[in-house]
Amino acid sequence: MNDDPRSYNNPDRPTLTADDMPGVGQAVMTLTHELYVLIDRIAALEAVLERHGLNVSEEIEAYKPNQEQQERLNQRGRALVARVTNALAGELDPLP
Repeated sequence: MNDDPRSYNNPDRPTLTADDMPGVGQAVMTLTHELYVLIDRIAALEAVLERHGLNVSEEIEAYKPNQEQQERLNQRGRALVARVTNALAGELDPLP
């Protein structure tokens, strides 16, 4: 990988060739799986909290994580990006 931040303008090879399609498909499935898990868990959490008299929807919208929480979120985000990038590169990891 090139250290020049503009290097993406001149890739070493054509992007998204026919050989990349299995990786692209895996990346789409990985993102879809992750999105579904998040949607499902958030809906379940909000329903459980509401059942206990806590409507947290507005607080969730306004939430600002502290530094430790933000670092954990960043780490999880990097892990997701790595999984998607690996899939695009043809490293077809199974879904968790």
